[in-house]
Amino acid sequence: MFCHQGVMMLRRYVWIVLHVCLALIAGLVLSVMPVAAAAPLQGDQQVYVVQAGDTLLAIAARFGVTVEALMAANGLDDANYIVVGQELVIPAPVEEGDTPPPAAAQPDTQVYVVKPGDTLGQIATHFGVTVEELMQLNGLTNPDYLAVGQELLIPTESLPETFPTPFEAITVTPLPVAQGQTLVIRVKLTQPASLSGEFDGRAVPFASEQNGGWALVGIHAMQKIGAYSLRVIARPQAGGEVTATIPVRVRGGPFATEDIPLSPERQQLLDPELVRAEEARVKQVWSQLSPRPLWEGPFRLPLQEERVTSFFGTRRSYNGGPVSGFHTGTDLGAEEGTPIFAPAAGRVKLAEQLTVRGGTTLIDHGLGVFSGYFHQAQINVEPGQMVQAGDLIGYVGNTGLSSGAHLHWELRVAGIAVDPMQWVGVLIP
Repeated sequence: MFCHQGVMMLRRYVWIVLHVCLALIAGLVLSVMPVAAAAPLQGDQQVYVVQAGDTLLAIAARFGVTVEALMAANGLDDANYIVVGQELVIPAPVEEGDTPPPAAAQPDTQVYVVKPGDTLGQIATHFGVTVEELMQLNGLTNPDYLAVGQELLIPTESLPETFPTPFEAITVTPLPVAQGQTLVIRVKLTQPASLSGEFDGRAVPFASEQNGGWALVGIHAMQKIGAYSLRVIARPQAGGEVTATIPVRVRGGPFATEDIPLSPERQQLLDPELVRAEEARVKQVWSQLSPRPLWEGPFRLPLQEERVTSFFGTRRSYNGGPVSGFHTGTDLGAEEGTPIFAPAAGRVKLAEQLTVRGGTTLIDHGLGVFSGYFHQAQINVEPGQMVQAGDLIGYVGNTGLSSGAHLHWELRVAGIAVDPMQWVGVLIP
């Protein structure tokens, strides 16, 4: 009995000592936490309590002050270190006429709130910026650390407010533009002039209209993400040349990866010699440039039912092999023999059986825009034939490099494969 009571008293003593020690340690930690004390408020100053995910740069942007002013008002030595719950004195914004402290010029920005599962690399790809740009703009030191709810400043480009004569207005949509999208440029002029353009070393042809013109730029599905310059050139009738430069940012596309199973017979169609020879054949066709557009209004779907079985831009491999390229069109699932209709007016440039693409039709819609229809069981048009939107051009099949009955629908702008679904139901230009 005595031994049992002694053991119980010893346990109780150890328990008391342990909790006293823990309390002392906690007090010591709290006493040395390097949280700067808020200075007394002066004038129009206010206090802000740091929230999870905050950065000093984001707080400064929110209240319209500089990071330097925040650090000075709060006695901070490290712009990268603040603590949740810390009280920061927010100095009054600089009034007009005051001279602000010198600071590095910042590009136009928007705010993005970090969501569960986000990484800095994914965010950078989505907005067409580099990880380094995001880190510098937001004062980040560790690219692997983000907090849900954290606000990130994202650099953006704005169109110039004014343009040199004879340009009255220039619009470019969409901005930013995603890989695989079509960029639409519209120009309004104050006087007659011929128009041309250049993007990433490629010539951009313009269609003329009263008091201006318009043009299309296909953005490659593998286009490097980042900032580019679009040059629009006007040559007035009086002579000379005037150039307007437009900033264009290319962001990443929402592309997945898929593996295509093929039978041994179909896999033989991946032979590099076959692929190269056929690519040269169709490239010869869609590299042609008709001087004016042949279509009007939005494009339609080439099938009556929209059932996408493989999206444009998907990175592809075959029979479990390495990724060897991307999907240059949109696959629409349908039973063999389903009618195929022209989505817009144009002239048939090719209508024949090819080895890899199977039953193939290529339609020239003018100004460098071509549409293609592959794997057809039957072709109902001939080269040189004009077609209108809704005309029957063929029937769905399973010919060429295909794993089942479907229509591969492709759209090219100056030879660049773009997402045809962007054109459906939307007026371009």
